[in-house]
Amino acid sequence: MRQFGLEVLIAHPQHFPQGFRHGSAPSERFKKFRQLVCPIPVAEHLDSPNLPCDRAFLDARLERSERAFAQGGPPTVEREYQFVLADATGAVVGTSAILAKHGTPGMPHVYLRVAQESRQASRVNIKVKHLTLKLGSTEDGPTEIGALVLRPDLRGQPGSPGKLLSWGRLAYIGLHPERFERSVLAEMRASLTPDGRNNFWEAFGARFTGMSYADADRRSATDKSFILELFPPTPFYATLLDEEVAAELGKVHPETEPALRLLERAGFHWIGEIDPFDAGPFYGAALQEIVPARELRHGVIADVEPPIDAATHIVMTEHAGSVRMVAAPASEAGGEIAIRKDARERLEIEPGDEAALTVLAPRKS
Repeated sequence: MRQFGLEVLIAHPQHFPQGFRHGSAPSERFKKFRQLVCPIPVAEHLDSPNLPCDRAFLDARLERSERAFAQGGPPTVEREYQFVLADATGAVVGTSAILAKHGTPGMPHVYLRVAQESRQASRVNIKVKHLTLKLGSTEDGPTEIGALVLRPDLRGQPGSPGKLLSWGRLAYIGLHPERFERSVLAEMRASLTPDGRNNFWEAFGARFTGMSYADADRRSATDKSFILELFPPTPFYATLLDEEVAAELGKVHPETEPALRLLERAGFHWIGEIDPFDAGPFYGAALQEIVPARELRHGVIADVEPPIDAATHIVMTEHAGSVRMVAAPASEAGGEIAIRKDARERLEIEPGDEAALTVLAPRKS
């Protein structure tokens, strides 16, 4: 079976004074990472404020990520954890991230709260229900997961690349819960038109700001004050939207549905909020309810093979702040973790080394 590894992309070795044990030359790995995020044929699907196709942004993101992995600490906006997925050749084929703190003074987490209002006219015996949208914000926000990109030809392929990208970062949260907030947020991608527009923004946000979707989306990456200053502060009746626009509220892009199902199986649920730009849903979970974090177990690597029918798990190692994970058949008993030799080699560990394992998105029965 094809095997993938989830790890830290090291482009600035000075952040790891104790050394790191894997990967090709830092400059070559960064080049592969940038090529993944910025491939010309699919750039319209990947370029976003969460992970824009911008060399300066990507380099700064990786430097913050390396410091976060190496130094740890409580959740702050500067602590961003960027993972990369590599195949057996070392090629970077995917990425995902944890942003330790989303929503701070000066850069709040902004959302539209979705609610339902009932009205009644007793004399004419008419009862109606209206969906309302109300702007909200917080400067003490949750941890956010995002920036998940997988090379299109690997989606749904053997080796669980998508599952490892999604659940691997959640397993890391379980490994270091003190580094993250008690609640975790995921912003799900909404549908766009072929030319990159969003119907909800055209019907709602554009009318209050006079900005295009692309301009507003990019500006919000560094400044969200215009949202709070220009959007209506009172509830807005979604009834006033065209039916086809209203029907898209809280809906995800078809390509995002598999990622959403993985998060739902990990314990995430819709929290009654949508993005004020594109009406994509916000999903969330309490840290202690996230399945791969909750089910994480620690042990040492055993000098035996797992049973032939062993379930696939995420197996994780950490050395000097550098993390590596694989999805592989594994078993745990009495504090010992049994994995196959090829998985041990991929993790660069030997019997007796410390490791952790957790479940990997088991299929629903």
